[in-house]
Parts: sequence; structure tokens; C-alpha cells
Amino acid sequence: MVLIILLVMGVLSVTALVAWVLAIRLSYRIERIRNPDLPRPRLVMTNMFATAFWKREAGPEELALQHKLRMHLALSVGCFIAMAILSFILPLAGQQAIEAEQAAAASEAPPPAQYHPIGTTLSYIRSNQDGSMPERILVHIPNANELHVAKMVSPCTDAAYVIARFGDRVAGAVMTEAHGLVGGRLQRDSTQLPQAWLDLTADPTRTLNVRLGALETKPILFDAPSKPWRMYDFDLAEFALFGPRLTQDFSFGLALAWPEDSAPILRILGEAKAKFLYSSDGATKNHFRISGPAFDDVRAGDRGGEMITDATFGHVIEARFGLPNHPGYGNFLLKLVKVSPGAEGEAAWREALMRHWQGCPA
Repeated sequence: MVLIILLVMGVLSVTALVAWVLAIRLSYRIERIRNPDLPRPRLVMTNMFATAFWKREAGPEELALQHKLRMHLALSVGCFIAMAILSFILPLAGQQAIEAEQAAAASEAPPPAQYHPIGTTLSYIRSNQDGSMPERILVHIPNANELHVAKMVSPCTDAAYVIARFGDRVAGAVMTEAHGLVGGRLQRDSTQLPQAWLDLTADPTRTLNVRLGALETKPILFDAPSKPWRMYDFDLAEFALFGPRLTQDFSFGLALAWPEDSAPILRILGEAKAKFLYSSDGATKNHFRISGPAFDDVRAGDRGGEMITDATFGHVIEARFGLPNHPGYGNFLLKLVKVSPGAEGEAAWREALMRHWQGCPA
């Protein structure tokens, strides 16, 4: 739009200048008809408007020239007026162009991801889809590159405590993956008793190295899932830091620890595909259909389902899958109970760990 206005103003300026020069010549010709004694040099000033609109008896030649002079003056003045109007429109068009470019740039470049404040704790209930076998899942964010997860069935009973460490955040938070996990049990002093270590080695090939019992033991190697990989029995805790913020499809790899005597200690499930379905509750929630090789079952077919995430921070609000993530379960249901931000979350986390063993027999 700005370029078109500038081109039109250029044409108008040339037209106005040509018409003005021709009007000077016509005015001088008329003046010489009226006064043949005028000198020949063209530098003699002439009052074009008086010549054009002065009414007096005149011959046919003068009247014809006077009519042409009026037309040239009208054309020149009209061009100047049009240019003046366009000069007021030009800044508005320029501002609109800038705003359009900014809007286009904003639509092409996604907004920076927002993250939960340090200290935030998210409380979940994981169970079968009929509500049986409920377990409390606490996801705590102690810093920008770490998650602590505690899993509790009831007070004074054995509780899992898992720590995951991540690399630096990358563009598109969903692509960040864990570099290592430490699995263990919650002790009475609210610390972790480490029992298993899982580390990602990216070079020269992507492998997951698993050590059991002691960090010094020889690792068992597994081919790592596709990037970014997630631990299915970590109950989608990674999404608290690196869940999807955009309304678009994405994918991730899944691995699963399956602590049964006859099963491998780690299953590489493969790729999970998340297809964006729609947003709800004023675009604060995003709904995804979860499927893909990770959820394919030879006997049961597709054992995926639906996942609802928070549109701002990416954490899971609810997930229903047909594939269980712990032995003894028939399927998978994860529901968010509460988000405690910042200092409130830090206090909630400390209190939950302390209260789990408080007053329990030795």
C-alpha cells in the first residue's frame, strides 16, 4: 500500500509540473495576443490566473487558448491537492504496514515459553480409569533444570522418590529431554535413598544406560527412544517443565521401567504422537489425541487416548490412556488436583514429604 501511494504521488508530481509549465506558455501566448509589443524573451512574468479568468471581449483564438489554460491550471492544482491528501494518508498506511509486518512476524515466531516459578509443586492422582488403585503424585520444580517426583499410596508405607535432571532449555520447550534420572525411595528424613540410575548418552549413538543398586555397577545399555524422550512411569512429570504451549501436533519417545521378575528392566516403547484437537475454557486448555507406535498393542490395538494440557505452562491437566505405566494397573488415568506456585509450592512439598512418615512406627 505504501509503495502504491508513493508511485501515485510521483505520477501526480510529474503531471502537475508538466501542466504548470504548459500553463505558463499558454498564458504568455495569450498575453502576446493582448499586447503584441511584449518582448520575445520567455523570462517575462505573467499572471496565469488573471489571464485565464479575466473576462473581456476576445477573439476565437484567445478564447480557445484561455480555455486550454484553465484546463492546465485545473489539472496542475488538482494534482497538488491530491498529493496533499495522499501526504496525510501516507503515514497512516506506513503505520498499518508496520503493524501488519509485526503481526506476521508474531504469527511466524512463537512467543517465548512461560515456565512455572521455581518451587512450584503440582499435585496429581494417578489411578485406573475407574478410579481404583489411586496413588498421589507430587511433581516439584526445585530449579530450572530439575524435577523431583514423590509417589505415595498412603502414609507410613513405601514411597518412590525420583529425581530427573535436564539440559538447558531450547527453543520450543517441548524438545528438551532428560539427561539423567535417579530412582529411589523416600526416607524418613525426607531425603532420597537412590537405588537406580538412568543416563542418556547422545554420542556417538543415543543410548540409555541403566545402573541398579550402586552407581559403580556396569550399566545395561538400551537404544534410546526418539528425541525428546520421556519416561512413561515418571507419570508425565516432564510436561511440568517442557509440555506443549502451542496448538500444533508434536511427538516424543517413550521408555518404561517395568519392575517384574520376568520382564526387562526397561522397555523402549517407541514414538508417541500427539495430534492437536481443539482448545477449551477460553483457550486455557489444549486437547490432544495420543497414539503412535508407543501405544500399539498386538493384542489390544491402539492403547493411546486423550491428553489435556495447560496452554500457558504445558503441564498435564488430565490424561487417559489405555496403556498402563505400572504393573498391576489395567490402564492409565492422571488428574491434576492442585498447582501450588513458588514459595507456596516449596512449603507444600516439604510438608508432604515430612508428613508421610510423621508418627509412623520405626
